Amino acid sequence: MSALTPRTIVDARSVPLERTPQRLDPLGAQSAWLLVPLLGGLAVVYAAYSTFLHRDQLRDPAVAGVAIAVLAVAVLVASVRSHPGFAPFGRWSHFCVIAVAVTAACLFDSAVWGHNERIQDDWGQIAVALLLVVMPFYRPVGEVAGSAVVSALVLGGLAAAQHSLVIANDPLVYATVAATPVLALAAGGAGYAWTITGETLRWREVARDGQERLDGELRQAAARMIAQERMTALNAEAVPFLTGLLQRGQVTEDDVEDARNIADRLRGLSVQAVGKTWLADTLDLALGARLGGPPARQEAPRVDDPDRLERVLTTDQRAIVGALLSTVAGLPGLDPGRLTVSATDPERPTFLLRARVEEPRGEVRRALLPFVSALNSVAMDATMRQSGAELTIRFASPGAGLPYPGARRR
Repeated sequence: MSALTPRTIVDARSVPLERTPQRLDPLGAQSAWLLVPLLGGLAVVYAAYSTFLHRDQLRDPAVAGVAIAVLAVAVLVASVRSHPGFAPFGRWSHFCVIAVAVTAACLFDSAVWGHNERIQDDWGQIAVALLLVVMPFYRPVGEVAGSAVVSALVLGGLAAAQHSLVIANDPLVYATVAATPVLALAAGGAGYAWTITGETLRWREVARDGQERLDGELRQAAARMIAQERMTALNAEAVPFLTGLLQRGQVTEDDVEDARNIADRLRGLSVQAVGKTWLADTLDLALGARLGGPPARQEAPRVDDPDRLERVLTTDQRAIVGALLSTVAGLPGLDPGRLTVSATDPERPTFLLRARVEEPRGEVRRALLPFVSALNSVAMDATMRQSGAELTIRFASPGAGLPYPGARRR
């Protein structure tokens, strides 16, 4: 197996992230998910109400009913695909949702074609606008703006072509009336998302500058902690041993064996302190919080990362992984002795968390799925599987193979 190369680290940390709240603040964006089904449900209710108001203008009631059903499909797809369990919300999901919603609006226009009296009370432009207003949470502003412009042109063109309206005016006015809600709500959502992502990026710069200033102090603190641990070990074992030798004034074979054992333990502590990794420290801290103190020393390490693959993790990814480990360690049904993390494949670093959790599958998924989804949102491929009490969470650099047959990317 080849070692982790600097190029692999740079490539893994340089994966570009789209400027969206879901990508830059995945856990925060998850809390806004409820807006999608709420606004989508409002669009469907308004469509039904508007269709009822148009009952005397319907040329084909069946087509009007199909239009509402098609809109409901768009809302359902948007609600499911934007759910935190299926992050990230991709480009084609966005285009499909808006295309289906625009199709529903076109079907409604077809149902009232030649009998429609006013553009203002048609539901097509409002329904499309309500879906577009939440898209900037998941997709880049430019992409949403493109969808909004195309939708506005389609709906505005249909409005301009209608000839049965009771208010006689220039077709351009009809097009403006139909297009304005779409463009206005899309612009409002885009402006809000742009502001949120801007604040997030500014906060990151401040945090990065602060981290750079603290790096020196943290290294000094770590060196002092290692020195303190060594002094504690010396005071606990070596000093009493040497004091006893001085008092007896002679060295026996048992003393030689004891000295060898003490030296081996001190050497092992030094090697362990120098080789301690961020991933191992994080897991030990998480379990220490659960057990009320540092976890007992084990013969087998909890983290198996001989190539230090953790170095490919970005600051955001480390924050999410740390929260994930802390949450797993806090599960009531967890067997602390069965919680391990392994890292393999330096070319495409892959991390595998295994644990035994005696809890219902639904409770475990509710607790951990937000973090798995957040990892997917920050340029990683993450999956979770629970078979009985055995829990497996895999997160890897983009492009790494699936961990087991039948696994599904979220």
